[in-house]
Amino acid sequence: MKNRGDFEHQFDTVSLPFDGEYAAWHKISDGHFGNELHYHDHYEIFFSLSGNMRYTIEGESFNLDVGSMLIIPPFEFHRLDEQMDGHAERIGLRFDANILNELSVENCDLSICFNKRSSKFKNLLQLSESQKRELYYLLQGLINEQDNDAFGKDLAGKSLLTQFLIILNRVAIENEHTSDNVDDPSTHLVRQVLDYMELHYNKEISLEHLENKFFVSRHKITQQFTKLVGYPPYRYLLNLRLQNAQRMLKDGGNPQQVAICCGFTDYSNFYRRFKHSYGCSPRDYLQQYSYSEKMKNQLNIYKTSK
Repeated sequence: MKNRGDFEHQFDTVSLPFDGEYAAWHKISDGHFGNELHYHDHYEIFFSLSGNMRYTIEGESFNLDVGSMLIIPPFEFHRLDEQMDGHAERIGLRFDANILNELSVENCDLSICFNKRSSKFKNLLQLSESQKRELYYLLQGLINEQDNDAFGKDLAGKSLLTQFLIILNRVAIENEHTSDNVDDPSTHLVRQVLDYMELHYNKEISLEHLENKFFVSRHKITQQFTKLVGYPPYRYLLNLRLQNAQRMLKDGGNPQQVAICCGFTDYSNFYRRFKHSYGCSPRDYLQQYSYSEKMKNQLNIYKTSK
């Protein structure tokens, strides 16, 4: 049987381990390049060590300096636009949303800074020098615990992750009344188109429709959208539909009904697009994901009973 990592979307570059709730890594890359637009089914955090990086999340651009902390929620399209000086060093952390509730206690809700409806949520957090050092050592500690088999590694890892999340929430509370580092007012149009697609992805959306909706020429919409997002509107809409189809199948949805709910006019087109992106048919994805979740639950029961 394949594990959960075998069934991630083609734009999902790294998945959480089958039996884990978080993953951390330290990466250095060289060259003036970015990466493809993609998304994940979990939270992702980037801690910039080199600066001079430009990220786009759901059509909004962020410039990362040394020590910038970038939060990317689940299922949000994002990409590294450019490593502006040809060198990028960062530490990354991915974790399942459920772990926020698991680690929270009364009067200490660790999900506050990750809730997009909260005034304390910001994609980009600016850190003091002491916060940079503290978070850096916690992330390095997570990487060390993750990569060894020492006694108590699971407990030590969760302790470090809890400390990291507490400090991140403190930073978010301090940053509550500052603005995100979003540039270029022309992003307003693209933001409107993205929001409209998010709400109406299950309906027919053509360039002509967008032109009439926003009173802007289809050429200008395509040009600005592609420049900022990295894909033309039609391709982004397809990815958005597939993303929601993936989520519905994970919830046990019937493949034929999922196709209709996600805006595909015929099942054969949905089947072909889904298989091209995920490497398996919608029904196989449903069955294999259900099996993986069952095995994961059994593993958790086994761990707690030891």
